[in-house]
Amino acid sequence: MKRLDTCIGRSVLEGTALAWLVVIVLESLFVFLGEIGDIGRGAYSLDDAVLYVLLSLPARAYQSFPMAALIGSLLGLGSMAAHFELYAFRLAGCSPARLTRSVLQTGLLMLLVVVALGEGLAPASQQLAGQLRTSAVFEQVSVQPDAGFWVRSGQRLVQVGRSEADGSLSGLLVYELDATPRLKSASRVAQARYRQGQWLLEDIQGSYFTDQRVAVRFVPDAVWSRLIEPELAQLLTRDAQTLTLPDLGRYIDYLQQNGTGVALYRLRYWQRWATPAAALAMLFLAVSFVLGPVGRLSMGQRILTGVAVGLVFKLGNEITAHAGLVYGAPPWLSAFAPSVVVCVAAVLLLRRAG
Repeated sequence: MKRLDTCIGRSVLEGTALAWLVVIVLESLFVFLGEIGDIGRGAYSLDDAVLYVLLSLPARAYQSFPMAALIGSLLGLGSMAAHFELYAFRLAGCSPARLTRSVLQTGLLMLLVVVALGEGLAPASQQLAGQLRTSAVFEQVSVQPDAGFWVRSGQRLVQVGRSEADGSLSGLLVYELDATPRLKSASRVAQARYRQGQWLLEDIQGSYFTDQRVAVRFVPDAVWSRLIEPELAQLLTRDAQTLTLPDLGRYIDYLQQNGTGVALYRLRYWQRWATPAAALAMLFLAVSFVLGPVGRLSMGQRILTGVAVGLVFKLGNEITAHAGLVYGAPPWLSAFAPSVVVCVAAVLLLRRAG
């Protein structure tokens, strides 16, 4: 049986690695084509676009692994079926459940590397990609490693401590300069929200400087027509992909304490947990396909089947996620439901094949 595990494991590993490489290259190409329209905007150059694509690669590779696992397993196992190797194993007394176990063992080994990539390297790399892109497109912006940023707007310098999930800003320091330039005022703002073309500021404590004295005033709320570009505030909102799972959990708790909606972040949190489960479900489905009629198809037909099923699974994930948000379903249910459906379908196919 060790020979069985080794043979199947090598076949699945080689097929998945090849499929994963192709999927990553195609996704990178599509992302790069999407960035071409922004080249020349601000200081955003071709080199910046290439660097952005490379830095966002780990996160995209992690997300695309379930589809690659399905396509690669269909290639590897389908090749064994085409050479009658799987049938030889079956004649030797190896049951479909034992074949499935061998495939899932290999899948678990691959997931050790994939999860390390997705939860270790990807968040930091994705955050750096977003910071570099924003700094290049908006030349008046300086992004800090702690997710805060500086913005210059005319004679005003704004330091933003945090950009929240709903696009609001918190922990602001606003400095007004005159034409000299000399500091006219420095204000600390607890929170700023953009509503109907205006910025609504809360808890403003300002110091106003003249040649004679410094005046300090506190204003509970105010309306400003200009602070920073709303588009920039949305771009710098903390993305779930830039946070590790523990950090994302703490960020959700922070948002809840501040009365901010966390439904989308909760869904992203559980989707991150569901990604490894989705990959194992795809491997399970691949076994049931190969032991059925798909095992007798040509390589091109197997690839087409894998791509079609992978796209349907991805679409089902999106539909389930949005439906869960609209109807208030538990986020863990929305995240894991597609994988559960795939596993049930695989079990039914395996029973038929057995």
